[in-house]
Amino acid sequence: MAKTDIAIACRCGEFGAVLKDASPKTGSHVQCYCKDCQAGAHALGAADTLMSRGGTDIFQTTPAGVEITKGAGHLAAFRLSPRGLIRCYAACCDTPVFNTLGSTKLSFVGLFVNTMQGDAVDKTVGKVIAVNSAESAKPGPAIKNYGFNKAGFNVLARHFAAVLRGDAKKGPFFDSDRTPVVTPRVLSKEERKAATP
Repeated sequence: MAKTDIAIACRCGEFGAVLKDASPKTGSHVQCYCKDCQAGAHALGAADTLMSRGGTDIFQTTPAGVEITKGAGHLAAFRLSPRGLIRCYAACCDTPVFNTLGSTKLSFVGLFVNTMQGDAVDKTVGKVIAVNSAESAKPGPAIKNYGFNKAGFNVLARHFAAVLRGDAKKGPFFDSDRTPVVTPRVLSKEERKAATP
């Protein structure tokens, strides 16, 4: 399948990025209904970016393929706990855009599919290969968890491929000394409780 560059934009358009050479072979399309992902959106007042049942639509790939093209000064981040995911967002309009880990030890980024632009997005991210924490979805028809092990294997496989390519530690999320380009704020217990749906 042909690789495609996919534009990424926040809701107000002040922040932009591009995912280069993307295809279903360079990433995994997953959906997560966990309480942390839901709390992350609610903490930003961005519950409208969640799927109808409270899920988050994510394309997991490696950071080296991501380039910030506009409004880098708007990039901000927070964590739900001191060791939680770094949840990056565009502070201009509080749009969730990326999830990264706290270090470069594993080459990983989760991109929010609803920030991707253009007619080629569906073909580029491919079909959903995994659903996580379906038990935390809002009431409705049953949703089944599946593909967790496959998604995890794919994360590791992409990491080792990135190591072999020499770009495992590249990307716009960490400085050359491996510290995050923006210092994530850690939510207080009270803020976390208020954000949990």
